[in-house]
Amino acid sequence: MTQVAKLAPGGQKVLFLVEVINCNDGIASYCETLASGLNARGVEVHMVSGKVRYDDSSLGKREMLNAALKEWTVLPEMKKFPPPALIRKVRDIIMKNDISVIHAHGLGMLIFGRILSLMTGRPLVGTYHQSVLGSLQDVLRNSKKKFGPHQEFFLNIASPKALVVLSEESLKFLRSHRIYFKQRVVKVLGGTNLDHFRVPTASERQAARARFGLAPDDFVCILAGRLAWVKGQDLLVKAIRQIRSTHPELKMKCLFVGSGGGKEREEEIKAVAFEDEADKATFQFVGFMSDVREALWASDAFVLPSRFEGFALGVVEAMATGLVPIRTPAGGAHDQIEDGKSGLIVPFEDVDALAQAILKLTDPATRQRMSEICSTRAHALYGIDPMVDAMVGLYGLKAA
Repeated sequence: MTQVAKLAPGGQKVLFLVEVINCNDGIASYCETLASGLNARGVEVHMVSGKVRYDDSSLGKREMLNAALKEWTVLPEMKKFPPPALIRKVRDIIMKNDISVIHAHGLGMLIFGRILSLMTGRPLVGTYHQSVLGSLQDVLRNSKKKFGPHQEFFLNIASPKALVVLSEESLKFLRSHRIYFKQRVVKVLGGTNLDHFRVPTASERQAARARFGLAPDDFVCILAGRLAWVKGQDLLVKAIRQIRSTHPELKMKCLFVGSGGGKEREEEIKAVAFEDEADKATFQFVGFMSDVREALWASDAFVLPSRFEGFALGVVEAMATGLVPIRTPAGGAHDQIEDGKSGLIVPFEDVDALAQAILKLTDPATRQRMSEICSTRAHALYGIDPMVDAMVGLYGLKAA
């Protein structure tokens, strides 16, 4: 077992500053994982956030995040450019709890974080959580969009001690802009609980498939992520239909795990998926799951034809359970996948290439060979401890 260093007692406290918490998205998961890892080192994590959005399906995720925090203050009036009263309120929280470092999640919180840093003398660290939402046209238009002069100006004003990105693609993107602290933009790979996300036993896999009504000879693709155009559910639907047509001997099934794109977006995507009775037998939308492990265990391939990503931690979780990922070259792809060895990378918007990649994994020998590589790679690179080690160093906290 890897030994991790406890931090020196006293003053080891971090404040997470977040504009809004959507309990069914990756930012909430990232904060929960990082906070839990910091707790294991003896670091108290406090959080000040804006509105908290959750429903019955994501209540478990909210409870997990809350359990990882020493204190969670919800301020519905939270804004990127805060009024004086809000600034004073958060400043008082920092001083009262003797916070050591401010960690702003999302570029929108950097200016607020900089103001608080100047007022309290606490260092500011930020994490860049990319997101592109809206209609399909919005996503296609904005996924390649660079920052404008105003955004570059505010980044330079914020000038954090370190700005964390989760992927090589994000690192290159930020450093391509006119910001004078480029060398303080640092890549820290996302981590996950590798004791939890593991290869299932035969009985665990059988039970998981039974839960979702899957037959032993079904070939199951899973896409776990926000139910929004940015994730490319429509592309997977088209690829599966193509395979159904060209290879009718294959019993193709697809699990879509996730919610959160908004009711209108969810209805649009489901309308694309359900054109006939064959579609109803093929595609299953299971909603948000606080723990996706059982859905991963039930599946044969993880498919993520995203139009934009920051990192896609779900790919790492899938790899850790032995699933071979197929994804586009969005953020995180080349950190996670050695193409052809630990997964397959397909071009953006290419349904034919996506279908061919899925067909490749229907071969049991190919899938088994790549599965072993995926699991080994995930367990070597994507544990929580390496992520926490890096963040502790960036925070400037000291070991005992």
